[in-house]
Amino acid sequence: MLAQNRHFNCLMSHPMKVTDRRRDPGYTLVELVIVIFAISILTVLSYFKLQPALEHGKVNAAASVLAADLQFAQVVAARQRKPVVVILTTATKSYVIRDRADATQVFRTRYLGASTDYSLDEFTGSPSNTVQIFSTGASTTATTFTLGIHGYHKTVKFTRAGQVRVLSA
Repeated sequence: MLAQNRHFNCLMSHPMKVTDRRRDPGYTLVELVIVIFAISILTVLSYFKLQPALEHGKVNAAASVLAADLQFAQVVAARQRKPVVVILTTATKSYVIRDRADATQVFRTRYLGASTDYSLDEFTGSPSNTVQIFSTGASTTATTFTLGIHGYHKTVKFTRAGQVRVLSA
């Protein structure tokens, strides 16, 4: 019995250190807050760095859509064997492709303003906001459309011969 007490006393004088394994593998709340704060700062900085590229992409996409729609108007005029008209409305940043004689026959309406994916703040036509396209694909006048956001512009030219070109402004 004395030997057992000696062994027990030896264990009690040098107790083993018991570690709580539940606390070792996790992160503290302070560490998580620091990481979330750092990620949010990086996100804000990258947004301001990428915003011009996103706006350029919107203008480029809107110019491509307008060019494709002008070619669509040529196809519609050829199929219908009668003229169509493209009418640009600068106030709403939109255009309509419709039959020249029958205003109720609308083939396509497209909005490019602030409430759309394109968010254009500039959309003009020169010399006029109306283009008549005949069944041959030709037009009465050459028209230049200007599209832009915050100073970045693209132009879409529609020639009298019916050629559609997207150019940098």
